[in-house]
Amino acid sequence: MSGVRRKLPLALLIIAIAPAASVSAQAPGWVRVVKEPAPIRRWFRAPVTDVLVMVAPGTTLDVLDQERDWYWVVAPPDAHGTRRAGWIRVNQVEAVFSRPVPAPRAPATPQANPSADSAATNASIAEDKVIITTRDATTEAGGNGATASAHTFEDVHFDRDRYGIRAEDQSPLNAVVAALKADPVLAVNIEGYTCNLGTPAHNLALGVRRANAVRDYLVSQGIAADRLHSVSLGEERPKHDNSHEDTRRLNRRVALVPEAKR
Repeated sequence: MSGVRRKLPLALLIIAIAPAASVSAQAPGWVRVVKEPAPIRRWFRAPVTDVLVMVAPGTTLDVLDQERDWYWVVAPPDAHGTRRAGWIRVNQVEAVFSRPVPAPRAPATPQANPSADSAATNASIAEDKVIITTRDATTEAGGNGATASAHTFEDVHFDRDRYGIRAEDQSPLNAVVAALKADPVLAVNIEGYTCNLGTPAHNLALGVRRANAVRDYLVSQGIAADRLHSVSLGEERPKHDNSHEDTRRLNRRVALVPEAKR
């Protein structure tokens, strides 16, 4: 990954970081696996054994970039909600020019009597809210103040362009393990971040690797995988100033955000 800080005019920067514009000029926006299961590798120069995931024929993948006869793709979420980014050979996929658009949900019919069919109406509202809110654990805990939001965890930091867990970060991670074992309704969102060095696509994949490294460590310590949800935000939402190395290095991190387990 280049250590040279990018200095581009604003117009060019917008083009560089806009996924649709940058990818569509080089590669299709989506591809579909054809013929037989295909491996997604960590890096196109990686050995054949370094496989992140096998994807079945017919699976649609988001394309982030292209390097020679390889596409850099993001797989659909697995059973734990994790999306893995890696490389797949061009000859194992075909371009997808459009995706099926889900049928829009019919608008709710106004009710003359608000009390009628209240159960169905409340269920519809709850379905919408579950996407944007988390369960309030205060009431469930009997008002004793023992809520998931009371937990705070330290960020895990990484060396530049690396995703291995450092020895000094094992202690904060062990504190997360202890909290998860002590609170059976606690779950953790694992958010992978990077600094602004390198391309946005590279940093998105690096964030995935960092988040997965933390997730794998917690699982190795006895935490159930369904209580851990990893995601990459790459260089987006920097917590510290990216214009100086002293603070830029603090953005090479994974944030552990507690929530109530659904």
